Amino acid sequence: MLRATAPFFYIFAWLLISFTILLSLVWLTIRVNQTNNFPYLFLSASRNVFDSPSKIPGETINVLAAVKAADARPVLIDRFLAKHNSPMIGQGETFVEIADQYGLDWKLLPAIAFQESSLGKKIPDGSYNPFGWAIYSGESSGAEFENWKHSIEIVARGLKTNYFSQGLTTPEKIMTKYTPNSNGSWAVGVRFAMGEIIQ
Repeated sequence: MLRATAPFFYIFAWLLISFTILLSLVWLTIRVNQTNNFPYLFLSASRNVFDSPSKIPGETINVLAAVKAADARPVLIDRFLAKHNSPMIGQGETFVEIADQYGLDWKLLPAIAFQESSLGKKIPDGSYNPFGWAIYSGESSGAEFENWKHSIEIVARGLKTNYFSQGLTTPEKIMTKYTPNSNGSWAVGVRFAMGEIIQ
C-alpha cells in the first residue's frame, strides 16, 4: 500500500513546492514594483508607447518620459493630424517648437484648430487660418496667413500676449474672450482634442 501511494506523494510534494515558488516570485515582483526600485523592469516589450501610458502599481509613467531618444510630441501631433486627414500633416514639429517658444501647452493650438476648422479643412480659401483667428460674426474672409507656420506663430504670440498674460490659461478661460458666445461647447471640444492627441 505504501509503495503504491509513494509516487503520488512525490508528485503532490513537487506541485506544492512549485506553487509556493511561483507565489513567492509574484509577491517579490509586486514588492519590487511598489518600492519603485526597478520601475521599467516588468513593462511589456510589446507595448506601444504612443498608444497609452504604461502603469505600474503606485506610479504612472508618462508616455513622453518613456521616450528618451527623441521628443515624441511632434510625432503625436502628426499622428493626430493624419488621423483626421488634416491638410496640416507634417506641422507637428512646428506646433511643438512654437508652443515651447511661447510657453504654451503643446497640445493647445492643434486642439483649437480641431475645434475651429476640423484641423484646417474648413477655412476661408487660401487663408491658412485653421484657428478662426480674427474671423468675426458676419464676415466671410477673416485673417489670412502666408502658410501654416506663419499662422501657428501669429496665433501663439497672440495667445501669449492677449490671453496668458491676462491669466486666461485654460480652454475654459480662453473661451471667455476667444469665443464669448459659446455655451461651453468650445472648451469641451478643445479639451477633447487635447486628450485625443495623447491617446
